[in-house]
Amino acid sequence: MKVSNYTIFVVTLTILIVVVITATTINLTENHEDKQIYAMQSKVEYYAKRCYLEGKCSGEVSLNKLYELKYLNDQVVNPVTKEVINPELKINFIDNKVVINWQ
Repeated sequence: MKVSNYTIFVVTLTILIVVVITATTINLTENHEDKQIYAMQSKVEYYAKRCYLEGKCSGEVSLNKLYELKYLNDQVVNPVTKEVINPELKINFIDNKVVINWQ
């Protein structure tokens, strides 16, 4: 069986295009997920810092405290896994920075 050069070229080109599209899609998805997580974390850090600066929070607080003080109205949800973040997550305010252990 004889395969023409044109057929080999088309098949090779198709494979290369599929590989490039797949790699690009994976990269874009990862970047999007990273940005979603960053946005969620920034929101929590913003409201926690606001609570500390307004004097309503001191020492170590949890997400529950932010819910109780109405800084956060809705439960914080991981945008990638859709799991609710543990309401007992500990938040500290050290040297004018909010420190949260997201693990």
